Amino acid sequence: MADIDLIDVSIRDGNQSLWGATGLNTAQILAIAPVMERVGYRAIDFTSSTHMGIAVRTYQEDPWLMIRLMRKAVPNTPLQFIGTGFRFISWETAAQDFMRLVYQRLIANGISRFIVLDPMHDVDALLATAKMIKQEGGSEVMAALTYTLSDVHDDAFYASVAARAAGSPDVDLGYLKDPSGLLTPERAKTLIPAIQKEMNGKDLELHSHCTIGLAPLSYMAAAELGIDGVHTGAGALGDGTSLPSAIRTVANLREAGHNVDIDDKALAEVCDYFSRMAEAEGLPRGAPREYDAAFLRHQIPGGVMTTLKRQLSEIDMEDRLAELIRESERVRAELTGKLGRDPTSQELAPALGKVLAQSALGLAQDVDLAPYRLGRFAEGRLLTGVYGVGSIS
Repeated sequence: MADIDLIDVSIRDGNQSLWGATGLNTAQILAIAPVMERVGYRAIDFTSSTHMGIAVRTYQEDPWLMIRLMRKAVPNTPLQFIGTGFRFISWETAAQDFMRLVYQRLIANGISRFIVLDPMHDVDALLATAKMIKQEGGSEVMAALTYTLSDVHDDAFYASVAARAAGSPDVDLGYLKDPSGLLTPERAKTLIPAIQKEMNGKDLELHSHCTIGLAPLSYMAAAELGIDGVHTGAGALGDGTSLPSAIRTVANLREAGHNVDIDDKALAEVCDYFSRMAEAEGLPRGAPREYDAAFLRHQIPGGVMTTLKRQLSEIDMEDRLAELIRESERVRAELTGKLGRDPTSQELAPALGKVLAQSALGLAQDVDLAPYRLGRFAEGRLLTGVYGVGSIS
């Protein structure tokens, strides 16, 4: 049986997936931080450029100070930052010298573990970012393999990406990122061994959302295959469109004979804290989800769906959600011909633009997709946006 690490996603991805990324301020995070330190997490998924921007816009807080205070509160637990290496807070492509400065300051303020994510699996770009982070003193770089359903993304595709990433001295480990929760236990049984075979002995973690109820089962299958770590949410910030519940995941893994070396009392306290906060603040609590086959078609990630709903509610357009999803499917098909990757702003931006135009003008208005169009998707080329390659990653 396997020894399996636990990575907490409550503060960043859980918050984004269930609370629209606006549910936690610095004081609320720091109140539970010492207890999170005692749990024994492999790492805490702490922030991203988007979350740092929200700290400023929503709470008028200093996100750099937040990182420093959290680092002081959890001195022995790595804090994780996720990013593409293309942008920081702004949705425009940033110069590489600027991105180098960003990573310098993240490391100086207390981030030590970095996820390098390129949804189009441009390995050259991924490795360039990994090298930059290592040059600036990053302790651990994790290469992301973004799971999606398409004719291109078979086991051999992911194995080839894993081989190139793991072959770099600047990549310490990998993780299979399933933002839409589409990974089935059956696919896990072929995909994970194919990736592990190419990892050169480096660890592999699994990050899968519960959007259609598959993730808890896929975690169990992954454990049998020797996965090194799983990402979970605590209390109200687990399940739903977030990631599997930490307490239930630990119980299931142990029931199957696996070892999860954590402080159960501390974990229960963390879970209780976020659940009590949800009740006190009137925030939604994650709950097990029913299987929804529509996600196999539009593949919108849990965090994107929740944030999209929040943004629509802010402009009194909640009733247009179904229309927007249909339009994003059309845009996606026109961009790539096939389902290509984690759907982010590449599809949703022009789709939302059309829906907004219809609402404002009372008529249909086509959106020019030429700036976003992908010419050679099968070769892993990046989408080109209006600000340049990778600008909307």
